[in-house]
Amino acid sequence: MAVDAIDREQMHGKLQRMRDRVKQRRDGAYKTGYKDACNDALQKLNECQSIETTAVTRCKECRHATERTTTLPYCLMQNRRKDPDDYCRFSEPDEY
Repeated sequence: MAVDAIDREQMHGKLQRMRDRVKQRRDGAYKTGYKDACNDALQKLNECQSIETTAVTRCKECRHATERTTTLPYCLMQNRRKDPDDYCRFSEPDEY
């Protein structure tokens, strides 16, 4: 089963900004319902279980790869050509 991991803090910030950006100036049923829906979404976000993930750096973005603009970058750590979307345990993002 594939797992889609998101940054909980980033999503929390987006939902809060969405809640605070309501367009209705007067209090009414729409404004109340909109804010309630946003608050419910924030509550459900906090109820979701966390999963342990590791950040992945693809070979085409790794500091140990040379010739990254070609179809098969060369990995200096494994001493061979790799697919641009491959990754390994030695991967580190290149800080350009």
